[in-house]
Amino acid sequence: MKGRPILEWALLVAALWLVGGAVGLVVAAAFVVYDLVREPAPRDLQVIAILLLGLVPLVVLARGLPAAAAIGTDFVQGNLVAHHLAGAGLALLVVGVLREVRAEAPDAEPDREAGPVSPR
Repeated sequence: MKGRPILEWALLVAALWLVGGAVGLVVAAAFVVYDLVREPAPRDLQVIAILLLGLVPLVVLARGLPAAAAIGTDFVQGNLVAHHLAGAGLALLVVGVLREVRAEAPDAEPDREAGPVSPR
């Protein structure tokens, strides 16, 4: 099993705990366990994120839409499941994109064995 940096997990847990409170801490802990067990590819994280974000309108519609004048902070506080789904989806999307960018980044040092390249 290839290890992920502990600092990466600690930053994710701290950020989600700061932003999401107890629910953010639980989501971060669940992600760390999932990451340890499955070692998901960045694309897998992005797909899960899109699925979570896609559930948000369904959860809102399941509770019923309020009148246009009632949409505000009370509406969000009344739909905490949708709020936490959106937060978890956004966090997974950010982690997936960062991992994909890091995996595609070229090496910092050039290949020294190839020798100088002659112009044509």
